[in-house]
Amino acid sequence: MNITEFLIIDLDARELVDIKNSTRCALSLAELEVLKSLVNHVGEVVSKETLNNAGWPDRVVAPSSLTQCMSSLRKKLAGQTGIELKNIPRYGYSLCIIEHAEDVTPAIVDPVSGLEKRVSDKASTSRSTPASPKNAKFAVGIAVSKLMNYHFIGIAAVVMFVAGLHFSGGLKVIVNQLSVLTEPDVASISQKHFSLAQSPSLLNAVQLDNQLKETISAERVVGNWFNYEGVFQNATEKQLFTFDNGRYESVALCNEFDGVCNDKQPLNLVRSVNAPTAPLDIQWLADTKLRMEQVTYNNILLDEFEPTDKGLIEDVFRADVYYYSESKNVVRADVRLSLIFDSLNRGKLVAAACITDDMLKDISIRYQFSGDFKLTKSQVDGKAVNTFLVDIKERSFTSPQQISKESATIYREIRKNVLQNERMVIRQLYQDDDSGVWMLPLWGETMVWAHREQVSL
Repeated sequence: MNITEFLIIDLDARELVDIKNSTRCALSLAELEVLKSLVNHVGEVVSKETLNNAGWPDRVVAPSSLTQCMSSLRKKLAGQTGIELKNIPRYGYSLCIIEHAEDVTPAIVDPVSGLEKRVSDKASTSRSTPASPKNAKFAVGIAVSKLMNYHFIGIAAVVMFVAGLHFSGGLKVIVNQLSVLTEPDVASISQKHFSLAQSPSLLNAVQLDNQLKETISAERVVGNWFNYEGVFQNATEKQLFTFDNGRYESVALCNEFDGVCNDKQPLNLVRSVNAPTAPLDIQWLADTKLRMEQVTYNNILLDEFEPTDKGLIEDVFRADVYYYSESKNVVRADVRLSLIFDSLNRGKLVAAACITDDMLKDISIRYQFSGDFKLTKSQVDGKAVNTFLVDIKERSFTSPQQISKESATIYREIRKNVLQNERMVIRQLYQDDDSGVWMLPLWGETMVWAHREQVSL
């Protein structure tokens, strides 16, 4: 099977053969089948599902298997100029080949001898008349003039096209679409069994495909917690989801898990990974949490849907997320998320959050955004992952005149990530009848276990 003029795949020997340099490189069975699939669709985007089916037919493998296979193929193709194996985020991979044209002297066939004769750049017959220097200069001048005209016409056309896109809003749409395409997928959800408050517990550590693979221990996640026996005293299993986005680590904990989450108020915690964090007294936090939740600051109504949507089901998710640090000033994010499905994979979404802290109780940061979404589903390490691509139609943001140092952490993240994007990616990692685990735009992407209700419109 030919890849280029000098690079072929020896299917029988299962080797990559460089004819020009007389080298051979062994391929694993998975590498061979994946490479064949890419070669058969050169220049096209081949989905991850197609490549998985080619490399590991009738088998369920971790997403990292394909990632490692691609990394190995890139190394084996590294010496081939003009061949590039591109990763198309959220879609798949593409094999791109750039053919380098050789300078070939054209040939004519001698009608008498039947042999080819090369035509030199200076070729002429005995009857040819050489051009005069004056005529040659004139011809060159005309050619240069034409090239200059084409050059300026091309630049003008590009400028007019970009300007048209800018004033029509199309340029912003294209930029936002390209930025969304670079969003990473969930690469793995690794599980660790451990004991918390003498109860069996399961930690689900989430990593994206733009992160370095690392082993996350339960000790790292809950190692600085203490005085939690009174809060986690029940004997039922506990489930945790955790995510480290490089700036903040978030943990979503269901205290009563028996196949489904029976905890009506799951615990959601966030801390900075770049700043020192004091040991966390869970009993003190539970008392502070109970006191702060006596007041519902988030009075934003999620009734954004038109009357024509009557008869549909609205999924409403509610949660409280707490940021803690060295200080005793806890920051609370009162979160609401509402979805209506118009079809199996499309619908409308409204998200709202009200952020307060224990020091400035009467001052809050509020933001809300809404828009249409498209849903894509995938399986990662045996878990269903729902990815919502949201086209933001409306947004609002209330900035307080005074803000604490602790609340400034989420204020900066919202200003940077939520208010500047026309499109957003929101992920759901788990759902049962009464709850759901989400990665929401708070302290960057933040893990949130939310209580779920369904409302008939």
